[in-house]
Amino acid sequence: MSRCFGMLLMVLACALNPLHAATPGVDAPPEPGPPQALVLPPIIEQALPGGLKLLVVQRPGLPLVTAALYVRAGREADPAERAGLAILTGTLLPKGSLRDGREIGAPQIARQAEALGSSLDVGTSWRVTSVMMTVATPKLDAALALIAEVVRAPLLRDDELDRARKQALDGLRVTLANPGDVAALAARRVFWGASPFGASMTPASLQRVQRGDVQAFHARWFRPENSLLV
Repeated sequence: MSRCFGMLLMVLACALNPLHAATPGVDAPPEPGPPQALVLPPIIEQALPGGLKLLVVQRPGLPLVTAALYVRAGREADPAERAGLAILTGTLLPKGSLRDGREIGAPQIARQAEALGSSLDVGTSWRVTSVMMTVATPKLDAALALIAEVVRAPLLRDDELDRARKQALDGLRVTLANPGDVAALAARRVFWGASPFGASMTPASLQRVQRGDVQAFHARWFRPENSLLV
C-alpha cells in the first residue's frame, strides 16, 4: 500500500512540475523565432501579338526554369453527357504530334523530353489544362518548342483515345469501389446540382467520347487568346 502511495506522489510531482523547467526543443516546443519578411519577386506581364499572355517571374541564383502553359478550360467545359472529355483531351496531347508534316509518336516525344532532362507533365482540373516542363536554362527554347508542338498540333489519334479511355475506366472502377469516393461524388452533385461543376465521369459518358469530340474540344479551347504562359 505504501509503495502505491509513493508512486502516486511521484506522478503528482511530475504533473505539477512548472513548465519553465522544461528544456526548449527537447521536452517542450522551441521558442518562436523572429518574424521573417516575405519578399515576392516582381511579375513581368506581357501580351504577345497572337493573343497569348506571358508572365515571367525571375529567381536568380538557380540555373533552372519552369515553363507552364495554362489553357483556361477544364472539366467544367465538358459538354452534357460527355463528362471526361477534357481529361481525355489533355491525356492525348503528349501522345503524338505533327512536326514539319511528319507524325511524331508518343515514345519519341517522351524521349525528347527526357533528353532535355525533364518530362512533359500534363494535367486537367477545374477551369484549367496545363502543360509543364522544368529544364536547365540553356534548354528553355527546346522545351518551349516541344510544349508548343503538343498543344498546337496534337494528333489526337483513335488508338491513343481508346487506350486513354480504358485507363480512365480502370481508374473509375477503383473510385466507384471506394465508399468514401462515392460519397464525395454524391456530395458534389448535391451541392452543385445540374451545373457543370456537379457532373462526374461515368463509364457511359466516357464511352460516348469520340475522336470528333476531342478534336472539337481542342479547336474551341486551345487557342492563344485563351492561354497563359508562365
